[in-house]
Amino acid sequence: MTQTIQTNGVAVPDQIEIERTFPVPPERVWTALTDPGELARWFGTAAEVDLRPGGALRFVFGTSWDVSGVIEVIEPPRRLVYAWEADADVASGPGTPPMTRVEFVLDPIPDGTRLRVVESGFGALPASIRRSSRDGRVTGWTREMDHLVTYVTGEGD
Repeated sequence: MTQTIQTNGVAVPDQIEIERTFPVPPERVWTALTDPGELARWFGTAAEVDLRPGGALRFVFGTSWDVSGVIEVIEPPRRLVYAWEADADVASGPGTPPMTRVEFVLDPIPDGTRLRVVESGFGALPASIRRSSRDGRVTGWTREMDHLVTYVTGEGD
């Protein structure tokens, strides 16, 4: 059950979940999720990934935004979990930036792979960014998962 937090009288769910299916094996989707060169083709414009628990990661989205994080769990080719900065503006300020947790779960299905992405921790964010961070991530993950489907199926070539 998803926890809901009240922000200025408005309910904000603590997590978002997006699911997509791919007509390719989990290993293909895993590579697209973890290889910096492949990430830069569908998820922003550049990526740095130290693919190990405790390893750093950084995603660059053009010249206007980048986000850093740390890998928590890696179970190839089934599960990847990392914590990353929840808000670029807050992250650029003093102190530790507020973080959310992203989990990718890849399940083999008869015709390919089901990928579930869960981002959680919005309830622990400062109230001033809780709703905007969550709303931005809903929009972002929806768009990026569509990009990933296009990328791994070769429909964008």
